[in-house]
Amino acid sequence: MQRRWQEDKSQRVAWVTFKGEVSILPSLSGACWPDRAYRRNVLPERVLQFGTGMLLRALGAASVDAANRAGRSAGRIVVVQSTPHGNARALNDQDGLFTLVERGLENGERVDRTRLIGAISRALLADTEWDRVREIAARPEIQVIVSNVTEAGFRLDAGFPARLTDALRARFERLPDGPPLFVIPTELIPDNGPQLAAMVDELATRGPPPRAGAFRRWLSTRVQFCSSLVDRITTGAPPEDERAALETRLGYSDALLTVTEPYAFWAIEGDPAALRKAFPIDVNTESIVFAPDIALYRERKLRLLNATHTAMVPLAMLAGVRTVREALDHPRLGAFLRRLLFDEIIPATDLPANAATQFARSVVERFRNPWLDHEWRMIATNQETKMRIRVVPLIVSFLKRRGGVPDGLALASAAHLAFLRQPAETLAEASQLPDFVAAVERWKSVIEREGVEGALAHD
Repeated sequence: MQRRWQEDKSQRVAWVTFKGEVSILPSLSGACWPDRAYRRNVLPERVLQFGTGMLLRALGAASVDAANRAGRSAGRIVVVQSTPHGNARALNDQDGLFTLVERGLENGERVDRTRLIGAISRALLADTEWDRVREIAARPEIQVIVSNVTEAGFRLDAGFPARLTDALRARFERLPDGPPLFVIPTELIPDNGPQLAAMVDELATRGPPPRAGAFRRWLSTRVQFCSSLVDRITTGAPPEDERAALETRLGYSDALLTVTEPYAFWAIEGDPAALRKAFPIDVNTESIVFAPDIALYRERKLRLLNATHTAMVPLAMLAGVRTVREALDHPRLGAFLRRLLFDEIIPATDLPANAATQFARSVVERFRNPWLDHEWRMIATNQETKMRIRVVPLIVSFLKRRGGVPDGLALASAAHLAFLRQPAETLAEASQLPDFVAAVERWKSVIEREGVEGALAHD
């Protein structure tokens, strides 16, 4: 595919070559928005968002857009770009619009659908437009602040907590009696709500003493920091060889084409009624959950999705299998993964059996996504730590509950030790279980003699 921009007097256009034919497509802009969906320009700006990345486009903006289409009047989002590298300019060039491309399996059927997302009103640059950000934060219509600044930006010494504190201080000074404000971090960090609240409180103490005390009291009564859990595999822009076909089908060029899976989940911890009043995005209650405690959803994802990934990494890589999808299609790895997940991991958790089984089936379907090349080498990052946090507790729990050794987890652990060339002692608490260690050592011997394929044939 060949693609280049040319400036026209009234709009930007892209010259796209698809199947040998050249097409001149208009750039996506507000003129492309169908008013029958909803009248986006009359909706108030109700959400302030820190971060311009693809996850918040695929989950946050998409959820607000769905609520608006359902007549919930969730409003629009003002996006703040906090780093030099982001998508603020592209968002503004496209009047806040972008196309969501959902590709994958849903109830066993292949899905390939697009939707124009109109929930974003504009984007601001924190470095040059901070006064405008402070002014927006102090508006009574703003009742929600969302963030996704990655784990690197979610630290006291990073720029985001200080900027958030300053925006909240602006609201305290200009709108002290305004409506309650919900701050919802989506960074993949446990208890991200309380952690962010603690950072803001620490920074609030550094102001002038009389006002600092009043500001901290205001924070404790007018601002609620809500932990949240997000789950949606989003790959961002499509491969260049697919972009031309997509844009030709859409009839416009989109610099922010966002490819994601059909599955989406966002759990937000807090009072459901209060959250719904301020942020009415729970149109699909299977995808958006407001709950006083989201620990169950965190455990579900950690054990059934993340732990399955971690347990399978060494086996797949030692077998020379590149992607998760290829492992599911492998005659032995695929069968082993399913048996591990349903026969050993689920019984080792405290999750309700029916709900766990249903979620596990969705995990397998997501792993089989024909459009997603999720490479094991990427998943293998920090394998030792992930094994200790995600998988070892399942091993200990299984033995306590069932009294026998989980043979699949023993084989996975043997492959883990062989892959990292580590001793059994690195399996933490599991290394103190004699029967389990004996099973691991037996499997290590099989792997050394016959390789992973041979071990799987024995399983």
